[in-house]
Amino acid sequence: MEYSQKFVVNPAFKVERFDNEILLYAVSSTTGVYLNETAYLVWEMCTQGHSVGEILTLLEEAYPRQQTAIPGDAVAAIESLVDSGALIAANG
Repeated sequence: MEYSQKFVVNPAFKVERFDNEILLYAVSSTTGVYLNETAYLVWEMCTQGHSVGEILTLLEEAYPRQQTAIPGDAVAAIESLVDSGALIAANG
């Protein structure tokens, strides 16, 4: 995955919080995705137009003790959100 790549959220998906759980779901279908905190932060940063590289940098700055795990976790979260249809690769 290229660090310059940006993703946009699929507008069909909505976010719901229930106590300590976060759920993304598509109103028009039965698709639902449970998010952990990392995946939710990735989702939020995508809504703000950040590239993969920017997302990694922001997470590494916010969580310096987890710097070695962040790239793998964040990229896995992006890939999972893309596979579920919640994120779409941005053009350009």
